[in-house]
Amino acid sequence: MLLAGAVKGRKLVSRQHWQDYVGSLRKECNELSFFGSTAEARRSIYSAIAAAVKGRSEYCKSRKLRFGVLLSGGVDSSFIALLLKKLDCRFPCFSVGITGSKDLAAAQYAATKLKLKLISKEFTIAATEKIVKEAVETLKTDNPVTIGIAATEIAALKLASANKISVVFTGLGSEEIFAGYQRHVIVKDVNEECWSGLKGMWHRDFLRDFAVASRFKATAMTPFLDKSVIVAAMRARPEWKIGNGEKKLILREIAAAAGLPKEIAFRPKMAAQYGSGFDKALEKLAKRAGFGNKRDYLVCFLQ
Repeated sequence: MLLAGAVKGRKLVSRQHWQDYVGSLRKECNELSFFGSTAEARRSIYSAIAAAVKGRSEYCKSRKLRFGVLLSGGVDSSFIALLLKKLDCRFPCFSVGITGSKDLAAAQYAATKLKLKLISKEFTIAATEKIVKEAVETLKTDNPVTIGIAATEIAALKLASANKISVVFTGLGSEEIFAGYQRHVIVKDVNEECWSGLKGMWHRDFLRDFAVASRFKATAMTPFLDKSVIVAAMRARPEWKIGNGEKKLILREIAAAAGLPKEIAFRPKMAAQYGSGFDKALEKLAKRAGFGNKRDYLVCFLQ
């Protein structure tokens, strides 16, 4: 349940295992072919996502596990929160960011509109240094992008842990299966890039997130990586995913039709490290410490 298809028990499966798994899902999609209409695609995708969210909430309930949602105010996390609310689940949402963070503002707006309980924490630039150091110690890397994302996750899990929550729902996987990145816009074959991105998640996302979650003995529920959701999403034609100047178009339309306010459903994508402001904090910390760039600053925590 930690990362569907990527974790067995409390261990991350091998990279080859994950790639073979994705390959098996691709074969299944090829045998089923694309949906015949957008209406059929929307119904099937909605049903798959709703079932994935319900299954994970029931898993928590059966084991008496309290859970929360890491809320950024974008379509992915807000849609998950909406579906959980439709199930009459009681849960808090967590949001973190530096002062002036766009994600903090968006999460507060989403929480107000959806009547969600939001627990948030705003960090000063100086206060983020401890979080950054923890991220470097956890991942043993000086990659600014990786650390920016990990620092955001660590800050959020610290907040969840302080509120006695060790299970969190996240929107991980949505960008890959619904074509949410700029690289999906510029390629000739959108779904081919989606499959490639899914395979690459093991190295790009799972190693990072598994290490961070393990640090807090936390479990991440990832409905968008459910097998049925991946298969349904990948049976959607590329032009249904990117169109009208929007990425993840079909998901946004599905979420809006389900009751998510349009301004939330169509909020432009912001990567976690930018939306939270942790990348900006990292840049300022580097300058204050006299370093020419973020990577040189991070190296000092590895020594």
